[in-house]
Formats: sequence, structure tokens, C-alpha cells
Amino acid sequence: MKRRRTRTPSDAGSPPQEKKTVKSSTSSNSSSIKDGPSKSSDAQNAANLEEVEVEKRTAESDVKSFEKGTEEIRKLVAEIQGQKFANADTNESRIRCTLLFTILKKLNRLAHMRCKKSRERTQEAKQKVDSLHLQLQNLLYEVMHLKKEITKCLEFKSKDEEIELVSEEEFFRDAPKEISKPEVTKTDAHQLMLARLDWELEQRKRLATQKEQFLKKKESLSKEIHTKKEFLDSLQPRLENILKATQPVQEYMNMPLDAKRVQHETARYLPQPLYILYVQATAYKEACDSNLELKILGDLDIAKAAMETKTAARDVDSDSDQENAEGHKRSKHRRKKEESRLEEKRKLLLKKHPLQILVQVRCKDKATVDLLFSYLPTFSTVVVSPSLSLTEALPEPVLANSTILSPDSLLTSLFPDDSGKKAPNPASLYQLAKVGIKDFAEFVNQVGKPYMWAQRICGLDFLPEEIHDVVAKSSVSLSHMEATIKAIRTRILARLALQQQLTSLESLTIPQNKNSLQMFPSKISSGLTAWRPSTLEEFMEQPVLRSLVDDGFIVEDDMLYQAVFERGKAQLKASVIVSQEYPTAPPFFSVEVSCGKTIIRDSLTKAVEGEVNVFYPELTAIDSPFNLLTNQLRRLQMCFDIYLESGSLNHVDGAETFDREKFFLRVKKGRDRGLPLKYDSNQGLFTQR
Repeated sequence: MKRRRTRTPSDAGSPPQEKKTVKSSTSSNSSSIKDGPSKSSDAQNAANLEEVEVEKRTAESDVKSFEKGTEEIRKLVAEIQGQKFANADTNESRIRCTLLFTILKKLNRLAHMRCKKSRERTQEAKQKVDSLHLQLQNLLYEVMHLKKEITKCLEFKSKDEEIELVSEEEFFRDAPKEISKPEVTKTDAHQLMLARLDWELEQRKRLATQKEQFLKKKESLSKEIHTKKEFLDSLQPRLENILKATQPVQEYMNMPLDAKRVQHETARYLPQPLYILYVQATAYKEACDSNLELKILGDLDIAKAAMETKTAARDVDSDSDQENAEGHKRSKHRRKKEESRLEEKRKLLLKKHPLQILVQVRCKDKATVDLLFSYLPTFSTVVVSPSLSLTEALPEPVLANSTILSPDSLLTSLFPDDSGKKAPNPASLYQLAKVGIKDFAEFVNQVGKPYMWAQRICGLDFLPEEIHDVVAKSSVSLSHMEATIKAIRTRILARLALQQQLTSLESLTIPQNKNSLQMFPSKISSGLTAWRPSTLEEFMEQPVLRSLVDDGFIVEDDMLYQAVFERGKAQLKASVIVSQEYPTAPPFFSVEVSCGKTIIRDSLTKAVEGEVNVFYPELTAIDSPFNLLTNQLRRLQMCFDIYLESGSLNHVDGAETFDREKFFLRVKKGRDRGLPLKYDSNQGLFTQR
């Protein structure tokens, strides 16, 4: 049911007036609709008036008016609510409230206009600041450019500045007036510099003339010196007597001057190659290497008669020629006598010069190498007999062959293709053929090894197929002395390090050092289970290694070993070839993987071989080259783990699955499906090359 509104006394008196007000308002609204265009211009004028009013009014006064208006609106709203509950007339309160809302809207417009003007002023100020900043940058760039140009001008140097000229005071004091021209040069700096340069030219011409005079005087003095030198040379017999008289003083003062003099006197009877060796080695010792000692050994009395050796050798050649021509005519009962004569001729060919040179090379207080140089006059060849003495005893390998430090192989292949088994002088082969010796290596063990480096430090340089006599030259010895001594010392240190590594490998332990963490991960799961020396015959049984032997890649002097790595049921067998030139020539590895009875040699095993054989310079760049063998074995052990953990044996029946313990992003990559065999120690992960 609808409730009827009861009229109050106040409502009774006001309706007529309210209706009139409403009518007037409606009429005004209808008139405003009719006069639309005129009202829009009035609104524009009102907006302009409000913009003017914004400039006159302040924001603080508008805020106060806004707060006051809102407070009155709150009161009127409360009053209207009370009037509604009291059923009183609310029209007047509503009109007042509407007027207050109109005032608030005006204040809102004024605030927005004020904010807009503030933004416009801020934007104008920013544009001015940006313009000034750009002008500042342009000015700074111009200043920098000018400073560079000024610096270039200040640093410019002409050629005349490189000449050290005399000071201006000396110039005006010493130079003649036709060059100095003081009336012009004292006021003009350019003319002054030109005059000083002219004076410098005159002085240099004068000094050049003096130089020629001094050279002439030098020649006359050199002639005089030569005359006096000849006089001094005649004093040698007298000085020898004086030295003999000072022998007791030398013994008391511990100054073996006579010993050196005796050595020098003995050196006069050395054959030419050994004499050059003695002179050059002594000079190298005094200039560069104090760890070098030289001694002349042998019988001096026999050496004085050594010139007869060449005559005897010539007689042997002539006799052998005649006997070969008459050989077919001799009867059978004289064959034994001929054999005895051939034996005597062989001994005569192998006869050494009575004087020898002993060169002792100390290697960092670890060992000393004794090199005994002898000369074979018949062959014009120098032979060497090395021996090694250790400062401290080293553990020797039990299974490995003991030729690492043996004299026979100690200096073998010190330089490439120099095994000491070939005749350096081709003429000696013809002489040996006359006495029935076909191979030069038959008597190497008797007299010593004729290494090519020994010939060169003795001044001998043989040309291919050379038959005529060879003359020793000091220039040849000088050019090879330092390199040979350094190579010998490096070889001894390398052999000592190699022996220690082989001893450790026989106990199935791969040595580690402080640089291992930079080259290998901290954890390697596979282990070395076998290490033993091998022979060339065993290598020949494998087809891959047989091809290497046939191609000459593996020679008889190489040291051969077999290594086995195991992880689970998988095995990696490696055939190791260590050259006599180690570590100059790196060890070579041939690898095959076996799982049960299945033997695998595929592209992945070849990739493992390549990682060890090809990229070995990375190991020598971080660690000493002497440790190359153990570092290669450690890398092979690491690559075997990657080979297994990457699932390379998944295609083999009954193969074991290995957990991935190493960190690598991709198992295989590229067309060849390469394994991540390269280890990055900085990031601790494995990547493909």
C-alpha cells in the first residue's frame, strides 16, 4: 500500500512561490537553448575572465575557499538530512548547496587552469635550459678542439730541433760576424736559428777534416804498435823462465796459473777440430756459462808425433788399392795372412788422436754430464762418449727399460735426424768399404758416436756426398756452441723428469702438480690399471700401429709402452710412443675402447686421440714441457670419462650406463657429432672445439 504524504503547515504557505520559481527557471532554460550561439561566445568571454581572475587570485585563498565551501556543504547535507526526518522544507538548503557546488566547480576550474599555466611556464623554462646546455656543449667542444690544436702546435718538432746546437752566448762569442750578423739575429729569432745552423755546418766540416788527420795518425801509431808487439813476442822465452821461478808462489797463493798455461800449451798439439772446440768452449764458459768445465786428457808426447797418422792412413789406402788389384792372383794358402792385415788396417782406421777433450756440463745441481770428445784423423770425424753422474740417486723404473739414462741413448736425436749411427763424412764410407766394413754403425760402440752436433761445435761442416778433405772453421763452432750446450742441459733435465714419471706410472699413479687444477677437473672417475713397456714386435701385431711402423713414424729407438684405463666394465687401451727427442717431439697415443669382447675404433675414439695428440701445446703453455707425458695421460683419462658419460657405448649390447659427473651443455655438436672434450677451468665445464 502507498503511503500518503501529509502536508505540513510550512508546505502550505510555500507552494505558490516554488511553482513560480520553477517556471522561471524552466523559461530561462528554454531561452538559453534558443540563444545557443550567443551563449557560446559568452562562455568564451567567461573563460577569458577566469584566466584573468586566475592571475589575480592566489592558490592559498582558493584552498581556503574550497575548505570553507566543503565545510558548509557538509553542514547543509546534515541539515537536509535532519529536515527530511522532520518532514520540513529542504528547497532552500538544496539551493544553497547547489550554489556551493557551483563555487567548488569554479575553484576546480581555476585550479586546473593554474596547473596548466604552471606546466607551460615549466616547459618554457626547460626549453631555455636545454638550449643553454646545448650552447654550453658546443662551447666545450670548441674549447677541447682548440686545446688539441694548441697541444699539437706546442709538441711539433722540426728536424733542426734534433741537432744539439751551441748556446747563443757561445755562438755570438765564437762565430764570425759574417755568420752571426748580430744586428739582424738579435731581433729576429728565425734569422738567429738559420745563422746558428750555418755555424753548426761550418764546425762539422772542420771536425771532418780533423777526423781524417787523426785517421792518418792512427795508422802511423798502429805501425809503431806492431813493431813493439813483435818485440814483446820475443820476450816469451824469458817470461817462461820467470813463470817457472814463480811456481812456489803460485802454489802458496792457490793460483794455478801454470795449470792453465799447461792446458793452453797442450792445446797447441790438439787436432784442428778439437782445438776449435777448446777455444770456443773456453770462451763460452768465461762469457756465458760458469757451470762448464774443460780438461785436456791424453799423452802429450804421443800427440807431438800425431802428424804421422795422416801419412800412415795414406799408406793404408795405397796398400789396400794394390792388394785389391792383385787379390785375384793370390793363392788360397795366403788368405789367413790377408785377413790379419785387414784387421790391422781396421784398427788403424779406428785409431784416435792421443789427445782428448773432456767437457763437463752441470745441470742445476742435479746431474753432471761428461762428454769425452775424440778425433779420428783417418775419417776427419769427431766422436763423443757421454756419461752421466747424478747428484742424488733417483728411483729407477722396474718394468720400463733402463735406457732412459744410459750413455748409449742419453744424447740420441738431440737434434732431428741425428742418432749418431750414420757417418757424418761420406768419404769415410769409401774407406770402410776397402777394409770390408759395410756399415758405419759396426764400430760406433768401440770409438763413440759421431753426432752431427759434435762435428759442428768442432767447426766441421760436411756437405752431402763430400769426398775431399774437410777443414774445421771457428765460425761453424761459434754458431752452434751455445745452442748445443743448452740442448744437452735440457735433454738431461728432461730425461731425469721422464724417469721420475715412469717410476710413478709403474706404481699406477699419474703424478699431479700445482698446475693440474688449471688443466683438469678435480674429479676423474676412470683409473690407470696397467702400465708396462712394450716392444716393436708387439706393436707390429696391431694393424693400426703396423702402418705407423711401415711409414717410419715409429722407429727402433723410440720407447714404447702400453697403458690401460678402466671404469666399470669399459676399458681404454692406449699404445704410447715416446720419442728420444722428448719433450721436443711429443709422445704419440693410439687409442681403442673395449667393452667386454667388443673393440671399438670409430670417429669418437679418433677424436679422443686427436685431443691428446694434436692439442698438446695447451698443456706445455700452462705446465713445464718436461711433464708432458703425465699431462697427456691425465687428459686421456679425462676424455675417457667424457666418452663414457656422453653415452658413446649405448649402441653396444650389454654396455654399462654411466652417470654424468662432468658438466657439459651439449653431448654432441656439429656434423661430425663431436664430443665436449675441451675443458674450461674458469667455468668448470666441457665444450666442443
